[in-house]
Amino acid sequence: MSQQEGLLAHKIAIQSTKNMLKQLSGIDVLKIYENNENQELNELYLAYCSRYDYNEEPYSQISYDCSEEEIYQWLIDIMELKQEEYFFLCNQLWCKIKMIDLYDAISSLWKSHKNTKGFLLAEIDLSRIIDCGSDSRDEYNYLIDIWERQK
Repeated sequence: MSQQEGLLAHKIAIQSTKNMLKQLSGIDVLKIYENNENQELNELYLAYCSRYDYNEEPYSQISYDCSEEEIYQWLIDIMELKQEEYFFLCNQLWCKIKMIDLYDAISSLWKSHKNTKGFLLAEIDLSRIIDCGSDSRDEYNYLIDIWERQK
């Protein structure tokens, strides 16, 4: 890929992320991080991904058969989410968001990807990553993984 093609791909990714973020409700978008702007956040994410084990038990799970309301309340309670700032991974770009209406934000984040349900957040102090959705470890339940950063 030429330098010009790389720049164009990057601009398309940024615009795609902005378009996706505009469709989310219940949040304010404070910043989109480009070009490894937040190296510590990237390192945290790499540490989280490198430790991932498909045999690991999830932090919590809930049946696919539960109502959306039950799922949203489960996410809020288990992930200990509040109306505050988080880093949100959107289209492989980190975004700093503030949850304004917690229930609406969770509903919107949960449905933010067309083909799957779930989202990944990092605490502002980079103390933990909280990840939810479905994966190959369980065919019948949505899962939450909470990874605490080792200092």
